[in-house]
Amino acid sequence: MKYSGSEKRLTMHPETPANPNSLPRHAEPRGGGPGGEPEDRILLPNGLTLWLPSRRMRGAAEYVVKEIFKQRRYYRPGFEIRPDDTVVDVGANMGAFVLWAATQAPRGRVVAVEPTSIIDCLNTNVSRNGLKNVTTVKAAVGGEGGDLRFVTYPGFNINSHQHGWRPAPVTRLLIKLRYGSNSIAPVQETARVTTLGRLMDDCGLERVNFLKVDCEGGEYAIFENLTARDLARVDRIAMEFHELQSSQRHERLVAILRENGFRLLVEKPWFQYHFMRFGALWAWRE
Repeated sequence: MKYSGSEKRLTMHPETPANPNSLPRHAEPRGGGPGGEPEDRILLPNGLTLWLPSRRMRGAAEYVVKEIFKQRRYYRPGFEIRPDDTVVDVGANMGAFVLWAATQAPRGRVVAVEPTSIIDCLNTNVSRNGLKNVTTVKAAVGGEGGDLRFVTYPGFNINSHQHGWRPAPVTRLLIKLRYGSNSIAPVQETARVTTLGRLMDDCGLERVNFLKVDCEGGEYAIFENLTARDLARVDRIAMEFHELQSSQRHERLVAILRENGFRLLVEKPWFQYHFMRFGALWAWRE
C-alpha cells in the first residue's frame, strides 16, 4: 500500500474475547508517558486495554468507553460488525471504537483515520493490544489535497475540531464544569486532506462494510466530495452529525445519501440536538 504524506501502522491481532458490551474495569497506571507524566489505562470489557499517555485524559476516555461499550453507541440491529467485515473509522481519536470493532472482525480489517497528534495514542493502543488487522492513517478526510488546521484540547482531546469552528456554547460549558481541571490551553495542528474515495483506493479497499464517522462537523466535506461511484462501495454508515456552523444542516447529508440509494434513520435527542447541536445518522442498503 502507498499513502503519500500520511502514516500507517500494522500490528498484531488478539483472540476475540467474550462480553464486548459490559462495563469497563480500571487498572492502576504504570510507567511514565511523554513529558514524564504517569501513564494511565482502562481495562475494557472485551479483554483489551485502552492506554492513555496521561492521567489527565481519563475523564474523556471514560466518557467515550461508556458511550461505546455500555451504551452501545455504534450498535443497532442490522449494523452488527461481522468477522470478515472491512470497517473504516473516520475520527478514530485515541482508539476506543477501534478496540471495540477490531475484535469483532478477526478475519476482516479496520482502517482508523485520525488527523491530529492523538494518533500517537491510537498507535500505542493498536500496538500494545496486538491488533494486526488494524491500519492507522494520519490524515483529514474531506476534499482533495491541501491542508487543514485543527484545534485540539489536551486533557479533553475528544472534542477537537477544525480551526475557526467552536463547539456549541452548552457543550463548552459542560466540558468546563466537568473536566476543566484536567484541561490545558488549546493547541493548533495541521493535517493533510484526502477524499474518502482516495483513502479507500490507497488502502486497497474494494468495499467498506461499516463506515463510522465522528469528526465534529467535517462530515459535510466528506460526503460532498465523495463520488457516486465511491459511495456505492459503502454498505452501512454510522455517523454523528454536527451543526456548528449556519451552513451545516444534517438534511444535506440525508439528501446525498438518499440520492445514492441508502435508507436512513436520523436520531435527534432533544437536549443534544437543540443545545449541543449534534445527532446521529444511520444509513444502510437493502
